[in-house]
Amino acid sequence: MNDDTSMSNFPINDQPSKGPLLGTIIIVLIIIIGGIYIITSRGNEVTPPPPVEPTGLAPTDQSQTALAGLSSIEADLTASDADLATLESEIK
Repeated sequence: MNDDTSMSNFPINDQPSKGPLLGTIIIVLIIIIGGIYIITSRGNEVTPPPPVEPTGLAPTDQSQTALAGLSSIEADLTASDADLATLESEIK
């Protein structure tokens, strides 16, 4: 029998392969370039101005306006109750 195996026909290279190292470097560079692009593109966004509070109304005017709004809502609710009562009486 022959003592040579099929593996002995392949050349054995003592130097490590540079492919995985090169691939890793390329991937890291792509990630860094993408990060820089995202950071610079976010810098161009326009931030909305802060909300402006109304200064034309005094605090007492605001409370009176709120009370007027509440009384308007109560009047609408009372009218709705009356409409519902009328509807129920028409159905019966």
